[in-house]
Amino acid sequence: MTHQIEALTEVTARGLPPSRWRPKLEAAPAPRLLPTAGGRPITVIAPHPDDESLGAGGLLHRLSAAGCDATVVIVTDGGAGYPGINPAQSRELIRSRRRETWAAIRELCDRGAQPVFLDIPDGEVTAHEDELTEQLSALLPTDGLVLAPWPDDPHPDHQAVGRAARLATARGELELWQYPIWMRHSILPDSPLVDDAELTVVCLTTAERQAKRQAIEAHASQLRSPFPGLGPVLPDHVLELFADGLEPFFIPRTP
Repeated sequence: MTHQIEALTEVTARGLPPSRWRPKLEAAPAPRLLPTAGGRPITVIAPHPDDESLGAGGLLHRLSAAGCDATVVIVTDGGAGYPGINPAQSRELIRSRRRETWAAIRELCDRGAQPVFLDIPDGEVTAHEDELTEQLSALLPTDGLVLAPWPDDPHPDHQAVGRAARLATARGELELWQYPIWMRHSILPDSPLVDDAELTVVCLTTAERQAKRQAIEAHASQLRSPFPGLGPVLPDHVLELFADGLEPFFIPRTP
């Protein structure tokens, strides 16, 4: 008897290979000075559960180990990651992703970190952008480093969160670094969207790479689809983009 293997619906299409971006990232300058002095607070703003690990997990681990108190803000509920699921499945996905976020933060933060869940509906941040700006302004400390999405990332939630973070941080004495998620997947290195003057790359140590990998693996619902017939949101060809130990950030030159 032969058994047919059901073909899974691809949720995330294959994009650029990791080799396309690696020369540019390896040639980019490292940060002149990482803001670790005096244990300054660090706030990571993630559009969805898992973006904190994918975009800034290694640097978050480094700064936490250096004595920085960390807060991780998860903007959306993460309930729209898989197309076509019903409301009950979406509610279960939201619950799973919240548990996974706690587990990921434990991998990244030696000192622990306080997650804040804003629960804006996944995929609807643009409609709540003004509200989000006010929420972030109230949440952010008066000093420290903010790691937030790059506003040119090719995802509308990421763009809206990135814009809101820029406005909120401009109101205080805060340093802002913005991380891309889907840039390496979908944007060519010579795109005019990529401002080389703002680009800096953090090279992770072996321990930081391991912590980042374990944090990403904590987001199990994104690596292995919990829904029949659907492939994962983060298939291997996407995970390869985050496995080279290079974390790019854009440091805005103007508020």
